[in-house]
Amino acid sequence: MIKAVISGTGLYTPPAIIENDELVEAFNQYVELFNNEHADEIARGEVAALQPSSSAFIEKASGIKRRHVIDRDGILDPHRMTPYIPERSNDEPSVQCDMAVAASKEALAQAGKTAADVDAVIVACSNLQRPYPAIAIEVQEALGIEGFAYDMNVACSSATFGLQAAVNSVENGAARSVLVVSPEICSGHLNFRDRDSHFIFGDACTAILVEREEDTKAGQGFEILGTRLKTKSGF
Repeated sequence: MIKAVISGTGLYTPPAIIENDELVEAFNQYVELFNNEHADEIARGEVAALQPSSSAFIEKASGIKRRHVIDRDGILDPHRMTPYIPERSNDEPSVQCDMAVAASKEALAQAGKTAADVDAVIVACSNLQRPYPAIAIEVQEALGIEGFAYDMNVACSSATFGLQAAVNSVENGAARSVLVVSPEICSGHLNFRDRDSHFIFGDACTAILVEREEDTKAGQGFEILGTRLKTKSGF
């Protein structure tokens, strides 16, 4: 029986960081602007006044103190409250591809492997910048990996489904080594104007290399004891 293991892991975090105090300052400025702009409607009871946030509230509610993001300026602009994410032509690799390549190189180095050792790439994340040909194919091309590549989207569980798919491919013999990458740009779809959730997500990318145990050094990596998937609608 073929046994799959995680032989290497990688992580990329954007250099830009937003501390809670900075996020709160921008949010509270937005709240003040909104309440001033809609003062008459608020006085008539037609519009609910927005409530300010605080660092203490954020840390108590989430435990989060800071987050890495692709862009600080757009998020901290009270007139915008949305990151500036570079728009690239179809001839250029996507931002997610750049993130994925950085994390993947770390995973490969940790496993002691090169692109020539990888048979497949799965990009598994909650949001994808481009529907086709696939972010995974961009990553495959950038790393110089032969074989096959595809994207997988199962919302917040994408990475776990990607791991399951990689394990299946290795254990059924379809591939000897599969790279699973999760480049998440959550700040692009987070509502920074919402007091209850504007602090939750940041941006990052993880990578894992799943391969046959027989192709790794003794004791290297993490043994995959088993996997089981289940989904249920929240509606």
